[in-house]
Amino acid sequence: MITRGVLLFIGVEVSELQAQTMALGATFIETPGQVITNSLSAGPLFIFFSGLINFVLGGSAIASVIITAVLVFLQALILNTVLQRNNSLIDNTYLPGILYVFILSLNADFLFLSPILLANTFLLLAIDKILTHLKYRGTEENILSTGFLLGLSALCYIPYFTLLVFAILIYIIYSSTLVRRYFLMTYGFIFSFSIFWIYYLAFGEGGVFIEGYFTQLWNYNTVETGELQQMLITMGLPALLTILSGAKSFSSGGLTNHQMLTQRMMLWLLIVGLVVLRLDQNFAGASMLGLVIPITFFTAQFFITREKKWVAELFFWIVFIGALALMFSPFY
Repeated sequence: MITRGVLLFIGVEVSELQAQTMALGATFIETPGQVITNSLSAGPLFIFFSGLINFVLGGSAIASVIITAVLVFLQALILNTVLQRNNSLIDNTYLPGILYVFILSLNADFLFLSPILLANTFLLLAIDKILTHLKYRGTEENILSTGFLLGLSALCYIPYFTLLVFAILIYIIYSSTLVRRYFLMTYGFIFSFSIFWIYYLAFGEGGVFIEGYFTQLWNYNTVETGELQQMLITMGLPALLTILSGAKSFSSGGLTNHQMLTQRMMLWLLIVGLVVLRLDQNFAGASMLGLVIPITFFTAQFFITREKKWVAELFFWIVFIGALALMFSPFY
């Protein structure tokens, strides 16, 4: 909140992402019954949300930064609560939430509202349901809710449609879920889509909605060298700590079965994030948000499992200072 407040005070340049988001909101207000194709991989739920913000607040860049700050805070809180409640790490600390905030301060596109940022809110809630099921063999209501939340996530950000495959794989490999529950989760996923399909059907755009969504889903992006370099600068250190943490944790003991399952689930989520990078039509800084949740988990694990605590403290301050430096640097 403080760093974003300082940025608003000294002035922050409106990014191309924010300009396109404002344009989406304005277009929705003008034609609320029309299916809107876009280059942001934004789904109908995000378009509706951006239109609501545009209608209430006029598409202000300041409003976008404030709303994003609130979402980042809530997501950090959800992530930390989920990991603590499921004892997913060796120590129950607030470190994952703090790191989540730091990492989401590493790139200018993270300051503004984006489809994938809003989608991550529903994804984190779905992760809570998945971990609960892996630990306690959750009820059918849990399975249905998981599918519905993943559907809302995919309705915000189109490449997140792949999350349905991710959840099914997790349940097949790591749990003895009954076959009918896979259909139940898929039903919850489809039910969320049916809400918007009925909405557009009322305007005679039901078929266009289905066709437009899946057409955008399989539009692969073009990898720009400049964007790739910026991604490496932004996520280079957290990605390195993730690799080091993953390599050590999967070869060492001392973890409970559920902690091992959590690590494997996060590894699969990291793979999904890499797939999302390829499916995102824009291939901008915001695309990296698909990697933030698993990277935060493995980075926190790296700090917690260090035998030499001064090493953990050193890297922690490097990440913290690096986040501030990138946020306020001319490179932004």
